[in-house]
Parts: sequence; structure tokens; C-alpha cells
Amino acid sequence: MRKLLRLLAIALVGGVCLALAIVGVAVPVNAMITGSTSSIPNPLLDIFKQEAQQSIVYADDGSVLAVLSAAVNRTPVSLQEVPKTLIDAVVDTEDSRFFTHGAVDVKSTVRALASDVQSGATVQGASTITQQLVKTVLNTPEKTLSRKIKDAVIADRLEQRYTKDQILEAYLNAIYFGNGAYGVQAAAQTYFNEDVAQVTTVQGALLAGMIRDPQGYDPIQNPNDSKARRNFVLGRMVAQGDLSQSEATTLSAVPIPTAITVPQGNADAVEDYYVAEVKDILLNQTSILGNNYSDRYNELFEGGLKIYTNLDPRMQADADAAEKSDFPPYDTQHGFGSALASIDPSNGDVRAIEGGPGFNINKFDLATQGYRQPGSGFKLFTLLAALQQGYSPYDTIDGSGPCAVKFPGDDSLLKMPIHNDAAEGVGNISLISATANSVNCAYIRLAHEVTLPKVVDMAHALGLSESFTPYYPALVIGGAAGVTPLEMADAYATVADGGIYHAPNFISRIVDNTGSTVYTQDTTGKRVLSPQITSEALLALEAVVQYGTAMGAADLPDRPTAGKTGTTEGNTDAWFNGITPQLTTSVWMGHVTGNLKMVPPNTTRTEFGADTSTEIWHDYTEAALLGQPAINFPTPDPSEIPATMFISSAQLLADQPLGTGLSTSGPPSTSLPAGPTTSAPPGSVPVTTPSTITPITRPTRPTTPTTSCTPPPSVPGVTFPSPPFCR
Repeated sequence: MRKLLRLLAIALVGGVCLALAIVGVAVPVNAMITGSTSSIPNPLLDIFKQEAQQSIVYADDGSVLAVLSAAVNRTPVSLQEVPKTLIDAVVDTEDSRFFTHGAVDVKSTVRALASDVQSGATVQGASTITQQLVKTVLNTPEKTLSRKIKDAVIADRLEQRYTKDQILEAYLNAIYFGNGAYGVQAAAQTYFNEDVAQVTTVQGALLAGMIRDPQGYDPIQNPNDSKARRNFVLGRMVAQGDLSQSEATTLSAVPIPTAITVPQGNADAVEDYYVAEVKDILLNQTSILGNNYSDRYNELFEGGLKIYTNLDPRMQADADAAEKSDFPPYDTQHGFGSALASIDPSNGDVRAIEGGPGFNINKFDLATQGYRQPGSGFKLFTLLAALQQGYSPYDTIDGSGPCAVKFPGDDSLLKMPIHNDAAEGVGNISLISATANSVNCAYIRLAHEVTLPKVVDMAHALGLSESFTPYYPALVIGGAAGVTPLEMADAYATVADGGIYHAPNFISRIVDNTGSTVYTQDTTGKRVLSPQITSEALLALEAVVQYGTAMGAADLPDRPTAGKTGTTEGNTDAWFNGITPQLTTSVWMGHVTGNLKMVPPNTTRTEFGADTSTEIWHDYTEAALLGQPAINFPTPDPSEIPATMFISSAQLLADQPLGTGLSTSGPPSTSLPAGPTTSAPPGSVPVTTPSTITPITRPTRPTTPTTSCTPPPSVPGVTFPSPPFCR
């Protein structure tokens, strides 16, 4: 009883407040209302002749990248051309009392207000068809109380001037149905390749269901949700007496469309991978332009936004030039290509991307959408997980191959052991040397000690989105993982930034058509590793460039470099993930649509990550950083590096039959270069043989900084970015 009284009180207060609010705003908004209604011509359908405001996309230097405007697919039709069953489906679902209430459905509004007061949330729905028309025509996606009141006043004026049929006719021609289709005629052509007059009952139910969320109920993208929503509409038609239950049951089994028909000339495509990614983010993320896809679409293509991106036009030109000059003369008909993603590690800004052979040729963006096996580039996550668990970069481990290590719950390597691409009889080597020379068996044994879940956890902490389950041992060397160049660049950028992870940022800020800033990117970042651990990892990654598999990246003028090559089984994917303190870039090369072995024309060699990918990275990075000061990588604190030891690891199970094994990452050679002689840090212990060492359990190290740092030097006329280890 108390609850009922409370609801009645809420309803009474809500109704009074609404009435007072309408009266209160009537005078100040009267000029706006008068202007709005007087500008609405007769017939009402002429509102669709209004000019939409174009949105403009800018590079970080203020130059214009693109102008976004929707090629509106709309053909107005009269109400008499729309089948009654389609009208019934729309009215029964969106506003069942449309023909009996006024501009505002007071009963539904009071109920929505009561729910809002109880929950403390913002104003709920309950908009009538007339209110929805006002919202659509005036492009007002806001859900504030004041906005709803203004829309209600305008809706009331519309109902005084026009008949219900005229309003419904305008509404059916105004609403958005997804895939560029505005109004029921365009929707019928898009989803059924028919004029609206031929739309059947079940087709009309599908269209009516899409009004609330054109993307969420898109029959092509979300078929299960679309069918469920269509059947919900059939149920509403039964409840309102416009369809029998037996008819609804029969129609609920009818398949939904599986393809769309796009009219010729109706396209809003932008001939640029970067802009296409910006557009995709704004259309599909709810945190920037709102929760409703239709509102986001209208705002992006008709809202007059100014969208400022992080693209550096000079760096993009450098990426274009490096790809064109270094890419081997493969026959383009065979579908080989490359992709590049370049990130500022200090804030996650995406400075340039190469998404494929050209947006006009292939609109699939390999840099952001192309999930390919990363080869030995994935070893980074095992290395970091080991250092996080207290291992030292100077620890030694058996790198001999082939290696048939048994992982918990997985004996796949017993049947098909892993091989090294270099000499199999590697012996005991340091983790630095194992990284520099990309020794597969050393990393397989290291991952056995670290455990695969820890490796995967590290990959996720650095931004990789795949689940990587079940935990196949081959993922350690990149043989069972799918990643994009953008994800790999972002992961390696975390190392460059001293263990702070920044999500990739394409958009800096957005200004709406009133001059108000409606979005600003968050550059805060999240610490996932300590600077000590990342600086220890850099010792190994620098060795890759100094004397390992990526020496082709080493000769940048007076500039420290680090990174990791990667080549997949069969030489179908080749990578280089390169690091400098100011810029981190991943370059991928392979077949655009399949997995074909890369053999450059007129040669007998196969492509490795140390080849073209490294060349592209080198030439791009040298040009992109031209004129910027050279900054050194941070040096790890020797007193914090654990005492060295031999990593007690599962050894080769010699009594098991050996298969052909996997062959990944790094060009073949008959022996491993020894590399420069390094001194073990203070406090280290001599390396002994595995048979005499007792396994050591290392404590997990903290992810927060444990040492102080030195700020960058002060040089007149030169601005240094804040070093990643000084945050």
C-alpha cells in the first residue's frame, strides 16, 4: 500500500512539475517555437529539403583530412502508398495510442517520470511519434528534461497545425533504418529490393523493429537480435488486435534478409584508412556521440562537427614513401601487401597508419583489423612475464633444439616439437642472447617456467584483445595468436613508456556546431609494469638490433633503437616491431587475404621479418624523427637486477619420438653470433650446470616505480618529451 501511495505521489508531483516546467519555458522558448513552426512549410514533407551541416576531420596540424556528409538515401512517399500492416507494426510498437492522445502521452510520461525518480536516472523514453519526429528533424539527441520539454512544446504546435495522418506520413519518411536508408521507401529497397507498397506483414514488422536501434537490430550484422525484435513486433500487433496469434506464429519462422541492396551513387566512403577508422570509432563507440546508433550517425554526417585527430601528415607521408620504396616488386595480382601502425608511446596518439594497398582498392584496414600471427614478436610477453616474476635478463637457459617440452594439460609438443631456425645445438644462453637471436626453444622452456596463463595475462595487460584460449604452447613463438599491427605497436609502446599502457588514440578532441568541446581524449594511461622491468626488457630488445636478427634497423643516426622481428610458419607473415623513446612502430608484411609463402620475384630466398619489414621501419622512422632530439633509453638500476642463475626448466624428452616440428622467426644460419661480452650485474652468482643447481622461486616484483628519476636536461631552444621513466 505504501509503495502504491508513493508511486501516486511521484506521479502527481511529476505531472505538476511537468506542467509548471512547460509553462515556465513557454515564454522564453516561444520565439524559437514560432520560428521553428513558421519555417516548417506545408506540406510537411518539405522539411526533408533542409541542408544538413557537414562535419570536418582535421589532422593534428589543422589541415583538412576529410569532409563527412551522408549521401542521404531517401525517397518520400505518401501515406496511401504505405501498406496498412506496416503502419500498424510501427504504431503498435512505437506509440500504440498515437491516434487518441495529444502531442504528449501524459500517461506514459508520468509513468516514465516515476521510474526516473525511483531510480535516480535521467529522463526515460515514452516519446510519442510526434515527439520522435521533432527530435529527428531538429537533430536533438539529448535526453535532458529541458530538451524533452522543448521538444514537447514544438510537438504540441505541430499537432495544432497538422493532422495525425500528415504527422505520421512525415515520420515514416524521416526515420533512419540503418545502412544509409532514411524513410520506409529507402528501407524497403535496401532490405527487400522492393518498393514500400510491396512490403509484406513480416517485412513490415522487421522494419518497425529497427526504428529503436537500427544498428543493434540490423538483420545483416545482428541476425539473431534482429529476428527476436521482429517477432516482438509481431507480438505487439497481436496484443493490439492487428494480427492473429496463429498468423504471428507462422510469420515468426520466416527467415530474415541476409543481404542488402545499396542504390548506385549512395556512398559516404572516405578514401583514407585513418579517416575510415575515425568514422568507425565514432559510429560504433557509445562513449563519444551517444548510446543510439541513429543519433551517432546523424551527428557525424549532419551535425557540423569539427573532429581533430592525432594524424601527423608528415609522418603519414614518410610511411607512404617508405612502403612504396622498400616493398619488393611482388606481382600485385598475387595480393601481397604491407601494413604499418605508428604510435607516440607517451600518450598513445596514433601518428600514422598504412592499412593496405589503398582504400580505393581494399577497404579492409590491415593495420587495425588484420589479425595475423605475430611470430616471434610475441616473445615480448614471455620475456616481460619472466622479468615480472623475478627472473634476470642475464639468467641462462637451455636453448638447444628441437624441444619437446610437456606443458600442463598439453602434450602437443611431444608429437610435434619446436625447432630453432638457427643452429639446433645452441646450448645454454642468456635471456638477452635468446631474445637477440630469437631462439625458439629457449623461449619455449622459459614459458614453461613462467606458465602460459602468465604470458597471456601480460599480453592482455599490454592491450591485446584476443583470448588466446586454450593456451597452446605454440603461442609463445606467435604460432597460435591473432594480433593487429596497431595492437603490437601499442604493446611495444608500453615498454617504451616505462610500463605505462595507453590505449591507441585516433581522436584528440571534437567540437560541435555551437563551438562547444564535446570530447577530449584521455591521455592518462595505466601503469602495468615498473620502469625497472621495462628497462631490463630493453636490454634484450636493444640486443636484437645491435647484434641479433634486426641489425638492419641499427643505423639510425645517433638514435637508440630496439625491437623484435617475427616470422610465422611457412614465411607467410613477416614483422618488425620497433621502439625508439619517441615513436613505436609495427610493420607487417604478407598476403592480404590468405597465407602464401613470400618469395620475392627472381630470387630463391624467402621473406623474413629481418628483411623488408625492418627496412620499411628503418626508413620510415629515420624520416619521421628527423629534427627531433635523440633521447636515450633508461638504464636499469643494477642493484635491483636479481642474482643470475640457470633457469631450471623442463628439458628435452629424448625418449619421445620427434616430429618435423615448427620453424619460425629469424633467417636461417649455421651458428649463433655470440654478441658483445657483458658483465653480470653486482650481486650475481656464477652460472652452474643444470644438474647441480637447485630451482629458485623468484618473488614477483612490484609494478610501481621503486627508484627516483632524473628530469630531462635543460637545453635552450629544445623541448624534450618527458622521459618514460620520469613520471
